[in-house]
Formats: sequence, C-alpha cells, structure tokens
Amino acid sequence: MGFQTTSNQSAFIMGSCIVYVSGSTDKSTTTGLFVNLGSARGVKVTESWDTMEVETDNTPPVLMGIKNQKVTIEGNLLELNFEKLNYIRGGLSSYSTTTFTLNTGGGMTITPQAVYLKHTAAASSSDTVIVTVYYATPTQGLEIPFPSDNATDVAEIPFKFEGECQSTRTAGSQLYNIVDGRANVYAVDYSRTTP
Repeated sequence: MGFQTTSNQSAFIMGSCIVYVSGSTDKSTTTGLFVNLGSARGVKVTESWDTMEVETDNTPPVLMGIKNQKVTIEGNLLELNFEKLNYIRGGLSSYSTTTFTLNTGGGMTITPQAVYLKHTAAASSSDTVIVTVYYATPTQGLEIPFPSDNATDVAEIPFKFEGECQSTRTAGSQLYNIVDGRANVYAVDYSRTTP
C-alpha cells in the first residue's frame, strides 16, 4: 500500500509533562521559585479567542481580527498534597506547614501566577517542549473525589487555569510562549515547490 507522505517521528509527542506554578512573591513573573505539582494525568493547553467580524448587506461577513485571546491549562493531579494545592489557589487559602492544614473561606482576591509545563522526550533529555503562561488565574475550586475501597485506581483532583494577556509585556508576547528544544523536528522537506 502506498502512503501520502513520510513521517518525522522526532515530531511526535509521546508522554506527558511536569506542571509547575510560581511560588515566588510576584506570581506574574517567570523568574524565581517554581513548585512541581507532582503526578498528573490529562494535562493539556488550549488556546481560544473571539473573532471580530463586520457584517455587510451584500457579502459574507468579513473577518477583521480577534479579541479576548486566552489560554487554558488543565489536568488532574494524582497526589493529594495540600501544600501544593495551596500554590494553585493564588492566595485564596493559607497553609500551615506545622499542622499540615489548608485554611480557606472569605477571601475575595485571587492572584494570577505563572504556569510552566515541561515535556521531555523519553529518548533524549535535551529534547524538550516548554510552555510558559505568564499570567494565569485558577478558575476551578477544589474537588477531592474519594474512590470506593474496591476501586482499582486513585482519585484524580482536577485543576484548571485561564491565562490572559499581560499588558505590561510587549504586544505579540503577552500571553504565553513555547520553546521547542527538538532541533531535529525542523528538517523541512522543500523537495517540491508546488502541491
């Protein structure tokens, strides 16, 4: 059987990533302390925006651009660690390292923070894909499921952040960046000039 094209297997993503949140005083920077949230499943990054269209009487709508560009980072944590969960909550809670107690309720302010994802290829530790969202706010409250005593899997604790453009950064780089350390992905085939 013939195939349409060849595959660059170096470009395949296999495996998940480490999820970090900023643990520094200034949560909106990408410098300083980052906290590894531990074991996770279903981690994904989703970008979205609203389109701006001009309606006319005699042509289809004309696309003029976009607005409200956002990015969502979500997944499920497998480790119930309240110190780490406290970092996710953007100051909505407090945590005692003496009594291992998470306290919350009555707070009205959530501080945005940087979220950092690092995927490392199994074949090479230098082959990484790193996503940094500069200004992300948690948008989901705490949910702790307690599986049956006869369950065959552990509880999954969902988390979700929504990243928004940070206006103090240069336009065009206000939301997130992705750094691809897999140089062998970019051997582009220019053998044909027409389809």
